[in-house]
Amino acid sequence: MAEMPEYMKRVAGWDLTNTAVVANVEDLRHLEVYQADLDQKTDRFKALIARQAAQKASKQETSREIKELFRETETLVDYIRTGVRQHYGLNSQKLVEFGIKPTGRHARAAKPAPPPGPEAPAPAESVSDPETAK
Repeated sequence: MAEMPEYMKRVAGWDLTNTAVVANVEDLRHLEVYQADLDQKTDRFKALIARQAAQKASKQETSREIKELFRETETLVDYIRTGVRQHYGLNSQKLVEFGIKPTGRHARAAKPAPPPGPEAPAPAESVSDPETAK
């Protein structure tokens, strides 16, 4: 479980102060108005924290739905684009309209000739040949 945020520890302190003022109201009548304001502000703060938590949960759910819908839509678009490629062919310029780069074979440039180098020696003749052994 996540650790309690620091500000919620302070809120607990607010509650403690509020409760102590109420318990000692006879001694602290001059603070009674402030105690009521503290009570109201503490309740409002807790309501905002609860609303924030609900919004955060809602945001997480929305984010999950967005991811799922994105994945489903990408799959659908891939399926459609595959059908378009099958219909028009891989090198058709019509594919560009669908956001697909034609992938047909293009004429390739001839490979350059290897650089001139020392010539390889001719293979030596075999001595086992009876005609050359004479």
